[in-house]
Amino acid sequence: MKTLEAHKDSHKEVVRAAEEAASTLAGSIHPEQCIKVLCPIVQTADYPINLAAIKMQTRAIERISKEPLHQLLPDIIPGLLQGYDNTESSVRKASVFCLVAIYSVIGEELKPYLAQLTGSKMKLLNLYIKRAGSAGEDETKPGGE
Repeated sequence: MKTLEAHKDSHKEVVRAAEEAASTLAGSIHPEQCIKVLCPIVQTADYPINLAAIKMQTRAIERISKEPLHQLLPDIIPGLLQGYDNTESSVRKASVFCLVAIYSVIGEELKPYLAQLTGSKMKLLNLYIKRAGSAGEDETKPGGE
C-alpha cells in the first residue's frame, strides 16, 4: 500500500521509483494474490492510486493462466469498467489496456462481462484488442516487421 501511496508524491523521482517498485512487485508476487489485493483498491481509490493499482493488476494478469483469471473476473471487471469511465484519461487508458490483457488470456469469454459498455467504448476496446493481436503477429513474422 505504501508503494501505491507514493504515487501521490509531489517529486517526480519518487513517483518514478514507486512505479518501478509497483511493477516489480506485480511481477514477483503470486498473480492471483496480487489481483485479489488490488481489486478493492482499483474500485475505491482515487487518482493516482487507482491508476497505479490498475497498472499493477495488468502486470499480474499478463502472468496468470486462463482458469484462475476466469474465476477472478467477477472481482476484476467492475473496477475496470469504473476506471473506463474515470475523468482522468490515464485511468481510462490503463483500464482499457488491462481489459486487453484479460482478453489476450481468455479471449471471447470476456465479452459477456462487457455488456454494459456503450457502443463507442466497445468499439474502442475492440480496436485496441485488434492492435494488440496484430502486434503479437508482427513479432512472430520473420524479420520482426
